[in-house]
Amino acid sequence: MTGHVFVIQGDIRRFACDAYMFATDKRLRDGGGWMTSAPGAPDRLDPSLVDDFKSERRFTLPLVDRPGRNDEPITILTAVPYYGVKTEKEFVPRLEEFFRVGAELAAHRTLPRELTKREKVLLAVPLFGVGGGGAGRIRGDVFRLVYAESRAAAARYDVDVAIVLRDPRDYALAQMIRREMPDAWAELDGSQVEDAQRLGAIASEARLVPFMGAGISVSAGAPSWQELISSLASAAGVTSEVREKLRKHDVLDQAAYVRQEFERRFRGEHDEFARAIIQAVDMRRYGLSPAMLAALEAEQAITLNYDRLFEWAAHDGQRPRRVIPGHSDSAERWLLKLHGSVDSPASIVLTRDDYLGFNADRAALSSLVKATLMTRHLLFVGFGVKDPHFHEIVHDVRRAIPDKGVPFGTVITLSDDEVLRALWKHDLEFVHLPNARILDIFLDAVLAYGASSHAYLLSKGYLSTLSPEDRVVANALNEMIVAVPESLHMGATWAVVEKMLHGLGWMAEASKRSWPALPEGLD
Repeated sequence: MTGHVFVIQGDIRRFACDAYMFATDKRLRDGGGWMTSAPGAPDRLDPSLVDDFKSERRFTLPLVDRPGRNDEPITILTAVPYYGVKTEKEFVPRLEEFFRVGAELAAHRTLPRELTKREKVLLAVPLFGVGGGGAGRIRGDVFRLVYAESRAAAARYDVDVAIVLRDPRDYALAQMIRREMPDAWAELDGSQVEDAQRLGAIASEARLVPFMGAGISVSAGAPSWQELISSLASAAGVTSEVREKLRKHDVLDQAAYVRQEFERRFRGEHDEFARAIIQAVDMRRYGLSPAMLAALEAEQAITLNYDRLFEWAAHDGQRPRRVIPGHSDSAERWLLKLHGSVDSPASIVLTRDDYLGFNADRAALSSLVKATLMTRHLLFVGFGVKDPHFHEIVHDVRRAIPDKGVPFGTVITLSDDEVLRALWKHDLEFVHLPNARILDIFLDAVLAYGASSHAYLLSKGYLSTLSPEDRVVANALNEMIVAVPESLHMGATWAVVEKMLHGLGWMAEASKRSWPALPEGLD
């Protein structure tokens, strides 16, 4: 099976991949965006390649690794055409060189894939050259080119590619284009595509709510639940013989035993157990799953994870979420962290005592989940539906609404358990996928089918790539806008129309040409 091309929203610098492209110009001028392309970028230029890069004898300039940090993605500076862009075809040799260099360099660095358990090299590219590169006026055509070149590279080098977009208009257009391509998800069989379309239809109505477990953070190198317990046991000095015996017990009891060992070994250090958990799970870059799930339009999201990957992905994808419990802010969307967070060690729920004390301490949080179960469709990802707290919540919902009429959620699972399916047949639907990579491809399809924004329709730079039908609509709307005198724009009726037009990209704020400071945690 050859590589797949994903589309996500986010910040390419905080994306967990093997190598990523950062577009720049050949001069490498002081103050340019390339200086924030990666931590310490100005000190990581390879002097043996700089002259060739500046003279355009080569288009790519990989940054050298930071000492002891060969687990980080390779940053590959890639030059845009220096004298402007006449046609998107000028990007082809630059894209081809990036994919060749990225695939070759990444093939010799196995540590990132060992940490993230990925089957294939994962390369990340932005929408090349549409900012300061001069191709903003043809950004729709540029996406089609980048997508085509990414698919060609995925087949040629047997790698996966993620196109990482910053602008919501680019993301909306990308998903529209892919929905029209019958082979965009050739790795999925017919029933899997039908399931993706079913969930996408729910997502398009902002009713699909992600309920996330430890599995979605594995793509960033985080441990699974059992791996976390094992690593904590090792840190506490538990012998290999005892660790093997521990595996026969419930994970809550395993965690309780390990906590006791921490307290015995680190007398007087009451927070050592929580610090060890945080050290194990506090990843700095999000993988594919958090980035894709963060793009869902639903107001709610629920997680059992302690890390901050989902909220970082939501922020970078311009869909910020308020964390509950946590500091209040103005974000309309929220993320409920049922089992605590790395930035609040005292909130972490792991042992049986923690679970038993949950309802007494955080009954309001459980109520939020119950309300969501009653009114939305939950998408369980990276989650085994065996969590005792979840069972308590579902029990209460069943008592309140004995017959909801339709399943309240869909479980994406990598293990086909007919007993679980029988136990939950009235409440849950199951989608069984063969491995984690196919799961990511499935989510990629769900997000494409669920994208409902048309923010590109009236935006500059997209007209040439619209379908003939959409072009007629766009032209008619633009004629209507011109026909309404500005003196009438103060009326109440125009305010309603203007809101609709903004949703279609009219007078949308232009993409920022300069890159912001490095994201939190990347130092």
